[in-house]
Amino acid sequence: MKKRMTRIVSLALALLMAAALCACSGTSGGKNDSGAPPPSNSQPSGAQDGQTPAPAPADRVSVMYWCPYTGNGAERVQKIIDGFNGSQDKYFVQMEYNGGYFDQLAKLQATDKANLPALCNSSSETVGSYLHSGFIRNVQEFIDADPAYDRDLYGNLISTYGVDGRLIGYPLGLSLSGFFYNADIFEAAGIDPYSLTSMDRVYDAAVKICEGGYAPYAIAEEHSGIWANYAFHREGFYTVDNDNGASGLPTRCLYNDNSDGFADIVRQYYQQWADLSAKGYMFPFGSKIKEDMFPALGRSELAMIVTTNSYLTQARDAAAEGGIKFGFVPMFSATDNGRQTGYCSSGNGFFIVDNGRPEEQQGAWEFIKYFTSPDVQVDWNLETGYLPLYDEIYNAEGYQAFLAEEDYAYVNRLIEALQGADDSAFYAFVANNNEYTPAGATCLEAVIGGTPVDEAINAMCETINTAFEMYNATNG
Repeated sequence: MKKRMTRIVSLALALLMAAALCACSGTSGGKNDSGAPPPSNSQPSGAQDGQTPAPAPADRVSVMYWCPYTGNGAERVQKIIDGFNGSQDKYFVQMEYNGGYFDQLAKLQATDKANLPALCNSSSETVGSYLHSGFIRNVQEFIDADPAYDRDLYGNLISTYGVDGRLIGYPLGLSLSGFFYNADIFEAAGIDPYSLTSMDRVYDAAVKICEGGYAPYAIAEEHSGIWANYAFHREGFYTVDNDNGASGLPTRCLYNDNSDGFADIVRQYYQQWADLSAKGYMFPFGSKIKEDMFPALGRSELAMIVTTNSYLTQARDAAAEGGIKFGFVPMFSATDNGRQTGYCSSGNGFFIVDNGRPEEQQGAWEFIKYFTSPDVQVDWNLETGYLPLYDEIYNAEGYQAFLAEEDYAYVNRLIEALQGADDSAFYAFVANNNEYTPAGATCLEAVIGGTPVDEAINAMCETINTAFEMYNATNG
């Protein structure tokens, strides 16, 4: 077990050195048909923005839940909490806002065990922070002890939230990376969007779209370093050592390691983005995805946006405003030779905190099961734009009614892709993702700005490796 004080120091340094990653929170999405189950015999139990939750009833086990949700997202979660609290009389979940993902991590690290919550949630890219933290109990412990549990999560969720098929945390919603596209532009250009399974093919399609005069800009990318890593993992490569962080804290990144040809793949990938930018085919990097990119997609000024499917509302609204059709294609690999058998998951999930109080932890597990049950998840998915976690949700009558609408038919293609995928791809289990992932965005920004690709990649590797060295010096 790692010492708590050294974790506090290293995480505090990391937080001072890098800005927090804006990960998908699942609060933008599709149609709301019915909402979460109504409360029964319970009072609202949440608190936002530093407020203290109301005390739990004296005859209930209080299950404190720290979350990063605010606004509409918090309201949606609170409805589900109230439904759970009213569905049984043993546990009482209380939600408390504790800042963004990395604020919450810092507070968990700095809090005495006696004052820790029983439950928290965080992004899929921060699973490694919890895996290597020493302050959670793996969800698999509760699954193994629960004979009634029989869900068959999609493979990319198991690989993202677990090691060797054993879950660390539990997903509360599934987002998939890929790209939204303007179907009218693709049809005019004679391009099948689902044929763009690699960056090589995306590059060729972008050239055809712009040089053929079908759109001023072919492609945009939401400002983040996660997309490159998703492409590399789909390719079949690890991006850090120690089995992509699964067998121990990473000590170095592998972007410039060519022992298996990976460095060549990385160099080609970033060079293709640099070339698209130099040709003027890439939408200005750093533009705002809601305010700039989606309106341009709707006006047929832009053909595709690399992001996650969680922006369904923005895509639908832009398409309606511009009178065009749209769709979404799951993430491509770096080259045509990529493995292409797995998909990393986006979104976020639950983690059960080892606060020394087993009854509270069991209550956290019961709440996770309730939250991710088919009836609750159908409404949650319709409200947020998250994809189903497993087939029983996908096949539910309410969700199938949603898919019958023309705008959402493409979701069937996404689920088919997940059903046919394995668990080979997962985001690197790094403990300090707040430094690891932004370095990728900085690298892309550099090559787009004219920095030689090799120089930008080496700078990215130096930044990441230095961050690993600092973290491991106090956590090894």
